[in-house]
Formats: sequence, C-alpha cells, structure tokens
Amino acid sequence: MNDKINIIKNSIPLIDLRAPIEFSKGAFPSSINIPILNNDQRSQVGIKYKNAGTREAEKLGFNLLKNERNIKVQLWKKFINKNPNTHLYCMRGGKRSQIAKSWLNDEGINVPIIEGGYKALRNTAIEILDSVKSDQKKWIILAGRTGVGKTKILKKLKSSIDLEHYAMHRGSAFGALLKDQPTPINFENNLASEYIKHTSNILFLEDESQRIGKIILPKVWYGKMKESKIIIINRPIEERIINIANEYVYTPLKNGLSKKDLNKSLQSSLVKIRRRLGLMLYNKISLKIQNILVDSHKTTHEEWIKELLVNYYDPMYDYQLEAKKNRCIFEDNKSEVTNFLTQIETKQSL
Repeated sequence: MNDKINIIKNSIPLIDLRAPIEFSKGAFPSSINIPILNNDQRSQVGIKYKNAGTREAEKLGFNLLKNERNIKVQLWKKFINKNPNTHLYCMRGGKRSQIAKSWLNDEGINVPIIEGGYKALRNTAIEILDSVKSDQKKWIILAGRTGVGKTKILKKLKSSIDLEHYAMHRGSAFGALLKDQPTPINFENNLASEYIKHTSNILFLEDESQRIGKIILPKVWYGKMKESKIIIINRPIEERIINIANEYVYTPLKNGLSKKDLNKSLQSSLVKIRRRLGLMLYNKISLKIQNILVDSHKTTHEEWIKELLVNYYDPMYDYQLEAKKNRCIFEDNKSEVTNFLTQIETKQSL
C-alpha cells in the first residue's frame, strides 16, 4: 500500500511543522501544529529568501530560533512520548522537517519525515477522493422530505458517511450550526481520511445538494451521488414538524442559546430564502418567529415551521424528486426503510 495512503488510513499521528497560518488553511485530522517558525518569523524568512537567497534565509531562520530550540524540542517530545509512531512534515518535507528531525536526533529520538511533506499528503487525499470514479463500492442515497429523520437513520448504519457532520452544517438554509464550518481543504482531507477507512461494499449517504453551507462537495462525489440508487423515507407532516422544532428550536434553547440569539439565527437563515419565499410569505414567517421569541406571543414554533414546509420545502423537494424517481429502489416509512437498509448492510449487496 502507498505509504501516504497508509498514513491517512491509519490516522498516524503527525506533527505539522508549518506556521499556524499555513496549518489553518488545511491539515489532516491526526495532526497537531507545533511549528518551527511562527507566522511573523516565516514572513521574515520568506522576504529574506526572496531578496538574498537560500543561504541568507537559512541564517536568519537559525538566528530567529536560537533561543527557542529547547522549547520546540520539549513540545515535540511531549507529543511523541504519547504517540510513539509520530511522523513529521512541513510543506514539502524540506528544511523545516530536516531541522526538526536533527534536533530530535540530538535528543536520541528518531522520527520519520514524510517525503514530500504536506503537499504529498494533500495530493494523496485528492487521489482518494477521485478514486470513487473507478472503485466498485455501491452507493445508496437516503432521500426524503425535510424532517423525516434521514441523518438519524444514517448514523445507525456502520457503512455510512455523514457529509453534514464533516461540513459542520445540516444542509438547508437553516442548517448552520453554532460552530464555524471547516475550510474546504480541511473538509476534503477529513472526507478522504474517512472514505479510505471504509472497506465495505456498500456506502450510505444522505441526499445532499452539491453545496452544504459554504462547503462544495467534490465534483466526482456529487456526480456519483446523482447516479446512485436512492431510498425514500416517508413520514407524516405532523411528525416532521415536531422533529424540526426539536432540532432547530427546542434543543438549542435547552443547550443555553438565548431566545434573542435564536431569533437572530433563524431570521438570518430566513433571509437567505427570502426571494424564493416571496415578500408576503417571508414577512409572515419572520413576524411569527419574532412574535414567539422576542415579543412572547402565545403562538407556537410549529405554526411557522408548517408554513415553511407546505409553501417552500415540500414543493421544492417534490419537484427535485421527479428527476430521481427512476433511481428509487425502495420507498416506505421510517421503520420499514431502517429494516431494509439493515438487511442491505448485513448482506453487503443490493
């Protein structure tokens, strides 16, 4: 097996030696950022390299680090002691990796360097994601109207990947979580790391648009999803309304979100679909949300949720479903779909 694939698949512990600004743009889930140079030092060395060449840049780098070597080494050692199979990498496996390895060798610690550095690992992650074009794994997409409980069913299946979990977003206009979404590169690296671990013949995914919040699914992934078989879950609107109210209103409030902040979040989400709703419906729903959360009127959240489902989400879903119906292999209620999916997972075949 390719050693880079093995590192990603087995979540080998990694010390990322790049500056924090590099790390923040994209890294791997098993990595920790303990840089040689901080952002300012990296900038200084880069300018020196551009103006005076490699030798002068290296001299400046060593000069900047002369009082920091012991601190860096102790931080690396602490991580390595907890993770004996640690590997080192910088951007391309060059000078920063060699310096760190040399300093650790002086302490009697031998840690391997990843040849090609982060760039090589990143290219491997892209290859893993692109491999879905040729692998023989059967993908099955869980579809259904908003609120039927697709994500809950998906989480019960071992042969599944929860794309919304890795995107840190529930997928709809109201799907933003209280945490920030990952960078696109981190999303892809995490997805590649998860996918390479799946050895089953079946993969279950939730029906998604290509964009999940700010994250855009890799083109090959979305293309394969659009060609895969689907299973449709049906639930009564009353149950779906309760599910949505619990997920988007009552649970956040129970977890400590203030009514004021929840109103702000819901209103912000509503604005995103204002043009599609039309001004009259938008104003009606917006006022209902504010009446409950800000003005304490005795109306219920279930009322505005029903308005959204009946007048926006359900018609949109039904329209989109027409293009997918020919790929549907099973359609039923939640319990029957769960049983059917469990049978498929057990047999590992359709």
